[in-house]
Amino acid sequence: MRQNIIQARPERPVHPGEVIADILDDLEITQTQFAEILGISQQTVNEIIQGQQPITVDLAIRIGKALGNGHRLWLNLQQKVDVWDAWQVNEEEYEKVLTVV
Repeated sequence: MRQNIIQARPERPVHPGEVIADILDDLEITQTQFAEILGISQQTVNEIIQGQQPITVDLAIRIGKALGNGHRLWLNLQQKVDVWDAWQVNEEEYEKVLTVV
């Protein structure tokens, strides 16, 4: 059921990078400062914010620890984007898969 909700969305779910950008604005933290906090490059932070870099497990753990909200939020946000993207590209193939149960 949840899969159908994501697949039926007319617009792509919000990339976690957009959420991070809003949080950094609210906290008045620069991308460079956030990169230092996370122990990653400023380029990687910028690519995440631009939606060009996915949130990996490693990044989710770092971001969740830095922002105090845990890794699951960031992985869930990324998963919604990934599932929606996959449906857009492979919908015809997925429709061919039979439901066994």
